[in-house]
Amino acid sequence: MASDGEDVNLTPTESLATDTEDEEHPLSPQQHSDQETDEEDLEVEEAPASSEDADVDELLRQLEDYTPTLPDALTVNILKSAGFSKVDPEIVRLVSVSAQKFISDIANDALQHCKTRTTNIQHSSGHSSSKDKKNPKDRKYTLAMEDLVPALADHGITMRKPQYFV
Repeated sequence: MASDGEDVNLTPTESLATDTEDEEHPLSPQQHSDQETDEEDLEVEEAPASSEDADVDELLRQLEDYTPTLPDALTVNILKSAGFSKVDPEIVRLVSVSAQKFISDIANDALQHCKTRTTNIQHSSGHSSSKDKKNPKDRKYTLAMEDLVPALADHGITMRKPQYFV
């Protein structure tokens, strides 16, 4: 204790801790057994899980076996650079799968824009070469900025070309 005139600021928890340390009276057997029964009463039986909890548990079990395209190490690095100090592996896997779906949706939207654009170009020109008459499944598409920009805009991302490319 500060007996030399020092100012001491104690929190209520510290105050209680010093009060119990100073007590010279040990707990009576009755008080000790009351504490044990209180601890036993605190044990709570698990309530039956709701369907949402069961769905989340099932999803987490499935994620353990699934390997996403984005490696967990990359996701952990990105999460740490974003301010997470310690991350649960289940959260890392969930973020990896979410990012993979986001990228996949953007790529799929860009592909749809590309197909629409190439179809409109073929129909507006009025002629098509034998090369364009291939089965649509055999056709190869190239990801271009003119397809990617509208796909990103659909997801709320604005992307512009730098001026030196214009």
